[in-house]
Amino acid sequence: MTEEAQHIETFKVTAQGIGWPTTVKIIDTEWTVQVDEPTEDGGANSGPNPMQYFAASLASCQNEQAQVVAEELSLTFNGIDITLEIDLDLSGFIGMEDHSKGSYKEVIMTAVVKGDLTQAQVDELGAKVDARCPIICLLASSGCKIDSTWKNA
Repeated sequence: MTEEAQHIETFKVTAQGIGWPTTVKIIDTEWTVQVDEPTEDGGANSGPNPMQYFAASLASCQNEQAQVVAEELSLTFNGIDITLEIDLDLSGFIGMEDHSKGSYKEVIMTAVVKGDLTQAQVDELGAKVDARCPIICLLASSGCKIDSTWKNA
């Protein structure tokens, strides 16, 4: 792809943290996000931890991409239920290793599409979504195993 054909968008945040929790302000919006850890990990449990936000980001990115792809394919459906698990090796995070490269091990995701679609249409939708979702592509390119299943409700 040529540089002229790229569509680059920059996302900005600022974060303030003095101990727990961390408050993150998303620049040029009214959104503020509180990030914390469970009490058993030293936090106050006043918000999701960063990995929970990351998992939520993946699920929401898949949903949004599905809306775009469905429109391109002229498909109509009533909703998608997405469940997922992300296995993460915390060895680097907790200091047992000096890095966290390759820490994402596996994503197991199931998307159940509600509506009057055939399984073949759901398969095409899912394949295109998985190929185009930047978050799942980031995980796959890091060596993370992706187990993505798209089902017709």
